[in-house]
Amino acid sequence: HKPPGPPPPAAGPATATPPGTIDARAMAAVFAGLQRQQQQGQQQQQQGQRRVAGPGLSDILTPEALGPLLRTEDVRSRLLEYLPEEHRSSQDLEELVSTPQFKSQLERFSHALQSGQMDLAQFGLNPGTGFSVAEFLQAIQTQVESTAGDAKDGENKEGDDAMKE
Repeated sequence: HKPPGPPPPAAGPATATPPGTIDARAMAAVFAGLQRQQQQGQQQQQQGQRRVAGPGLSDILTPEALGPLLRTEDVRSRLLEYLPEEHRSSQDLEELVSTPQFKSQLERFSHALQSGQMDLAQFGLNPGTGFSVAEFLQAIQTQVESTAGDAKDGENKEGDDAMKE
């Protein structure tokens, strides 16, 4: 009796996304997967079972996913100010996210978040209902949308005031 060989390679899409780019459909699929895992975790929790932790930040914030973001001027300028003077180049920033130390810190952050050792309120975020990475990312998205809505409301109010004069 022969052991089975390796499984056949999975069929990929006809058009591949070039390396280093973020495909919107792929990102949507990642977030949909996170939501499914979150829902499954909630169902298991309601049934008294152990909750599935889901992916960690190191699974999501890969060098491949971060590279295009780090090449945008706005993001790069915001981040470089936190690096030592001698390491404030775009190349240094991209090399940083590829280091084992960066990945390790993302894993530690995810663990602290998932274990309940970290409170989302310390980041100015609404804590929501749990401690998963998906809930953390959802809280960030809600905060950004809320801030963007407030800024837009402020612009509308200023425009209304100007029209009254």
